[in-house]
Amino acid sequence: MKKIIYSIMLAIALSTGAYASAEEKLLEASNTFKNILRDSKTVVPKEVFAKAQAIAIFPATIEISMFLGGKSGDGVMVVRKSDGTWSYPFFVELGGAGIGLQLGVEKKDILMIFQTKDAVQKMMDNKMTLGADASVAIGPAGESAGRGSETDFQAEVYTYTKTSGLFVGVSLDGSVLRHNYDQDVELYGNGMLPEQIIASESPVSSYAMEDFLKAISQIH
Repeated sequence: MKKIIYSIMLAIALSTGAYASAEEKLLEASNTFKNILRDSKTVVPKEVFAKAQAIAIFPATIEISMFLGGKSGDGVMVVRKSDGTWSYPFFVELGGAGIGLQLGVEKKDILMIFQTKDAVQKMMDNKMTLGADASVAIGPAGESAGRGSETDFQAEVYTYTKTSGLFVGVSLDGSVLRHNYDQDVELYGNGMLPEQIIASESPVSSYAMEDFLKAISQIH
């Protein structure tokens, strides 16, 4: 019975936004990123942004569970280039099961900040399991920075979340990141792999793209 209820709840939750276009998802990622930066409770320390090698934004990621949790979300990722500028975005997916005492259904915005080139390269190889292929930790934020368990800023990936609703227990350990080639094709056309998108100077122009790049340019 639990499995049936879980399946029904997951299907309903995932149906929201399932048919959004690549342009719509890019604009949603842009708005999510700007909202996270404006949130006084989620102030990313300068040290984290200064070391950032890549950033992934997952708007309205679904987390639903009945003691064993599941995650599903579409996101957008950019990589810091050798000259310090940010690449054009490509699409990624977040999935996996969380283990722990969890109960509820929740949509949350997730920001991932990759701190090492090695972690970025593992992601570029298409499939990456957080906690196994790269160490992951809840990002130090605002007043908590400097007195938490991650004061040495040694994690390879930091995560920041903005949530609404009720939920008990959350972890990104074991979550899997992979490329979403279909969304890349929709936005850029056939033949544009993530590596080519990163290397490209101007693959496509649109309102959503300009808005997203402007939001990301706030990071120095």
